[in-house]
Amino acid sequence: MADRAEVEEAFRHYYLTGPVYEDWDAWGKLFTDDAKYFDHYYGTFTGPDEITRFLEGTMGASPMVYSVLEWYVIDRHRVVYRCHNRADNPEPGQPPIDFPSTQIVDYAGDGKWGREEDIYVVGEMKVFAQRYRAAAEAYPQTLEEKLSRKDWGTWVDWARPEPGHQARPSWYGKPGFTPIRSLRDIDFGVRSH
Repeated sequence: MADRAEVEEAFRHYYLTGPVYEDWDAWGKLFTDDAKYFDHYYGTFTGPDEITRFLEGTMGASPMVYSVLEWYVIDRHRVVYRCHNRADNPEPGQPPIDFPSTQIVDYAGDGKWGREEDIYVVGEMKVFAQRYRAAAEAYPQTLEEKLSRKDWGTWVDWARPEPGHQARPSWYGKPGFTPIRSLRDIDFGVRSH
């Protein structure tokens, strides 16, 4: 069993690789071959390839979204954390548009993770999407503007990129990349519905 220091170090690497620097390909490789990634809306994805494909696909469909860490707790091999799924508001001078989620991740040792479960209220996600869409229609944005990451919050100092970082998610410019815009776009994993 890993000690708390090892789990803490592995979690920091995990969070910085995926949610902060958005290298979903490298992040997927932090899961064991039999890892389960359970999203209550989209379904269950197994192993690094499916997990990467799911995260790149869904995040690529929402390039404006980034994840601001609010808090985390470690209990033996398990980490529970809460983040704000955030988009910088297209309307100048307005606060970011958020919806919260809580994640449960289980550390498997050797820097790898065996499970993640994402918990959020689908209705809150839909309100977030509606608010962002309305703002974006009134104040259209380019892809580069959607990739702004202006407000990492004040909660967890280490869970933010270095100053001057320009977001370039692993899906950005990837040949043949297809975003996942709906459940119908997913032909892998096991559906929740």
